[in-house]
Amino acid sequence: MNATGNTNQLFSLNKQIALVSGACRGLGYQIAHGLANAGATVIVHARDEQRAKDTAHAFNNMGLSASWLSFDITDNHARKEAFEQIEEQYGRLDILINNASIRIRKTLQDLTPVEIEHIVHTNILSNISLSRSAINLMRKNRYGRIVTISSIAGHVIRNGDFIYPITKQALNTMTRSIAVEYGSEGILCNAVAPGIFDTEHNEALVREPDVMRKIQERNPLQRLGKPDEIIGPVLFLTSPAASYINGQVLTVDGGLSIAF
Repeated sequence: MNATGNTNQLFSLNKQIALVSGACRGLGYQIAHGLANAGATVIVHARDEQRAKDTAHAFNNMGLSASWLSFDITDNHARKEAFEQIEEQYGRLDILINNASIRIRKTLQDLTPVEIEHIVHTNILSNISLSRSAINLMRKNRYGRIVTISSIAGHVIRNGDFIYPITKQALNTMTRSIAVEYGSEGILCNAVAPGIFDTEHNEALVREPDVMRKIQERNPLQRLGKPDEIIGPVLFLTSPAASYINGQVLTVDGGLSIAF
């Protein structure tokens, strides 16, 4: 799927099948929309069946190719059935975007054991399992692109947010492990680490004047990321333009994490 000699095809995902987890709001929605605009058939995922269905239908009404799946990524049986459905409907999977995750902003002392297990299960174990299921389909054609949405929280820690950064750093390591293990089979794995974007996920932060002031002071661009600014980096890593990029974490934060 090289695009040598034709730069117009460097970022084309024409005829690609892409699954985007957590695709109905925030950055996941933007990613799904961007991949569909680039020509991919996007499988929209959400736990909420109606939301997944509505999002896929909205894409279809825009003239984009999309279908939907609804399942809890922490449910092994539901996940297995979902990938069986993908194989039955499409016969393959070319792209997986590991976007779905949860965040519980609490200190170590305030977190309950159940909360710790829940976020570790959702953010780490479930994404490992999603990736393994995707790889099983990708190996058949010796081609695949996995992009995991990590976070600058994987290496820049904010007080009062103990467990989320640990899970995101683990996803960075997962990215490198998959890259090493399956690169020889044509499966490339990279991650995108977003900074602070103006999405539903960060509504509480946006409402805090002191937090916004600190962000503007520290970020060289002096603003939050616009949700659609995540599209380019993810599209790049899933496209023929990134055919020799493997095991990398691309930070997309306006320079926030490098500012002293």
